[in-house]
Amino acid sequence: NGCTSAGPHFNPHQKTHGAPTDEARHVGDLGNIETDAQGNAKGSTTDSLVKLIGPHSIIGVR
Repeated sequence: NGCTSAGPHFNPHQKTHGAPTDEARHVGDLGNIETDAQGNAKGSTTDSLVKLIGPHSIIGVR
């Protein structure tokens, strides 16, 4: 179901949807994760909008 199959994007600042490299995007716009035939994924990313502490932390968000 595309980007909606994993649930809503984290968007505490009410920004528009965009790609991870777009200037206009919300915190949850992290791109897609691709897996191999066994369902395994490898990779890393760096993102300046994602916070692990504070009022907009992504930890514990459902």
